Amino acid sequence: MAPEKRFETISGDELYRRLAVGKPVVVLDVRTRTEFEQRHIPGSLLIPLQDLESRCSEVPNSGTPIAVVCEVGMRSKSACTLLSEHGFHPLYNVTGGLKRWTGPLASGLEPDKHCRHGITPSSFLVENYDLLRKGLVLDVAMGEGRNAIYLATRGFDVDGVDVNPKAVAAARAAARRLGAPIRALVGNCEDGTYEIPFSSHDSIIVFNYLHRPLFDGIKNGVVPGGVVIYQTFTKEQTRFGRPKNPDYLLDPAELKSIFADWEILRYREFIGPARSRGEMRAVAGIVARKPA
Repeated sequence: MAPEKRFETISGDELYRRLAVGKPVVVLDVRTRTEFEQRHIPGSLLIPLQDLESRCSEVPNSGTPIAVVCEVGMRSKSACTLLSEHGFHPLYNVTGGLKRWTGPLASGLEPDKHCRHGITPSSFLVENYDLLRKGLVLDVAMGEGRNAIYLATRGFDVDGVDVNPKAVAAARAAARRLGAPIRALVGNCEDGTYEIPFSSHDSIIVFNYLHRPLFDGIKNGVVPGGVVIYQTFTKEQTRFGRPKNPDYLLDPAELKSIFADWEILRYREFIGPARSRGEMRAVAGIVARKPA
């Protein structure tokens, strides 16, 4: 009788595709802290293999797939065996480890600002993208394109703009690799290098970025009947970490006030754990439709 299969394997390309299109996956890195600091998959959880037995409780076990990664796929195989013995499932060993990973990488214990939210699109976007007006979407401060790529895979025509040339180059490369074409532009929305054209987009999305003088440009850039999805941190975030500058943090109910003359389809302010890594965060998000 064949032994029961305790875990599956997954290629780095397939893992990247699942993350990029919003499928829930916990990425568990079982290398050493030093290896992790040098490079890791953005948004991954670090628990070195030698510590995993005593720290199993830190790994989510709610039915979300767990993809375990190391350098070449050997330590992760051992970790999958251990986790399966503790009742974790479903489990996937990333074949070839980071040696075969073709997606973006971050360094340090905290990923850099363009990777710090990982590869997976924002859960607020995944929950509400069906409220966007179909057609041309602009992603403001797109970073490495996690949200823009997600919308492209959902049939939207997507523009993205970011001030960082390296982030834009990474977004373009990722979009090509995933077969999700986007138009990614380098531009500064704060100094006039890039201005949102008037009534140019069916929808505009903004995540984890705040420049208050840009709100008029965002509202004017959407066609009548178009939709804005906006989510970023509130001033309560200073209790948990970056950002701490009040210029980049929303006041209570500020988004609701800014879009008070629009139809508010969804609104939330909450304090709770981030989906990808579990750190506490304080955010506000809105989905608003411009009057026709």
